[in-house]
Amino acid sequence: MFLRNHWYTAAWSDELGTEPLALTMLGEDVLLYRKQDGMPVALENRCAHRRMPLSKGKIVGSEIQCGYHGLVYDCTGACVKVPGQVRVPKGTRVKSYPVIERHAFIYVWMGDPDDADESLIIDFPRLDHPEWGVTKLHLHIKANYLLLIDNLLDLSHVAFLHNTTIGNTPVAEDAEVIHERHGDMLRVTREMIDVPAARTYAEFGSHPGNFDRWQLAEWRPPAYFLINNGSEGTGLREPGQYRVCDQGEWGFQVYHGITPETDRSTHQFWAIAYELSAVSKKSRPEFHRQCHQVIWEDVAIYEAQQRSLDSDPEGATPENVNERVQISFDQGLLQARKIIARLLKKEAAAKKKAAGPVPQGRSREAAA
Repeated sequence: MFLRNHWYTAAWSDELGTEPLALTMLGEDVLLYRKQDGMPVALENRCAHRRMPLSKGKIVGSEIQCGYHGLVYDCTGACVKVPGQVRVPKGTRVKSYPVIERHAFIYVWMGDPDDADESLIIDFPRLDHPEWGVTKLHLHIKANYLLLIDNLLDLSHVAFLHNTTIGNTPVAEDAEVIHERHGDMLRVTREMIDVPAARTYAEFGSHPGNFDRWQLAEWRPPAYFLINNGSEGTGLREPGQYRVCDQGEWGFQVYHGITPETDRSTHQFWAIAYELSAVSKKSRPEFHRQCHQVIWEDVAIYEAQQRSLDSDPEGATPENVNERVQISFDQGLLQARKIIARLLKKEAAAKKKAAGPVPQGRSREAAA
C-alpha cells in the first residue's frame, strides 16, 4: 500500500525534454511531456482505444498523439481528435494528474486531484541556486521504498558501508544522537566532537587533524529527505550550533526524493549540493566521484536486502523487517513507520467515507 494524497518526484527537470517520458509510479503507468510553452503534463500512459502506451507516440504542439491509430489527447486527458472521423466517441479520455515543476524537480500528485495542494511541495532551493554546485542521479532500485527510508534515518551505517569516503568508526561509536518529531516531520541529529576526519572531509574540507562533525537528517512523508552534513575545527563553535557551508565550516547537503514504482522497486532522485566556494573547480570531479560511490554502495545494499527478504524462511518482508530485532539507532525509522501506517489508515478511512454507505445486502466489493 502506498500513500497517494501526496506529491511525488517524477523526474528531474532536465530529464523531460522534447520527447515523451514514461515511468511507473505507485503501480500506475504515467506519461510526462511538455507543452509548447514548456509546462509539464502528466497523463495515464495508456490510450483509451486499445491501451497502447501513449509514450510510444509523439508530441504534436501541446498534445500527445497515439503512435498506433493516431488518437490525439490534450493536457487534460481528453481525446480531441480521431483520424478518419468527425466526432470523438463520448467519454474518450485518459486519466490526468496534477503536475508542478519546482527547483529542478517535476512533481506529480498521485491522489485525488481535488486535494492537490501546491503548498505541500517541499522546497529544495539550493538545487538551482547559482552559487551552489550540484551532482545528481535518477536511480532505479530493485527494492521496496521503505528500505531506503530505514537507511537514511539511521546514518550509523555510514561508518561501515562508506568507510572509504565519508565514513569512519566515530560516526557510529562517538555520535551523540537526538531524535525529534515536529508534526509528521522527523529530524535525527548526529553530532561527533573532536574526532578524526573521514577521507572525504580530510581531502575537501581541509581538516588536517581532529574536527567536529554533524549530520542532520530530516524526513517528511511520504519519502523526502534533506540531510545537512557539516564540519568545523574542534573548539571553533558551540556544541549544538549546526550550519552548512557558511561562516567558515565545510559541508554539503544531500537530497532524496523517493518514489515507489511497485512494492519491489523504487525511483530515487538523489542530489548533492554544495557551495561552489567550498570545493575547487579542479577538485569537483573527484568530489562527485566519491559522492556517487556512496549512493551506489547504498543501492547495492537495498537490492541485496530485498533479495534476502524475498527468500526469507521466516517470512520477513519490507513492512515487518524492523519488528524482529531493534537497536537504539532504530528510533527514527520506527517513528517513520508509525507515521506512514497512521497516514495510510487515515487515507483508507477518507476513501471509505467518500464511497458512502454500502447498499443493504451487498458487500462493498460487490458495490464497487
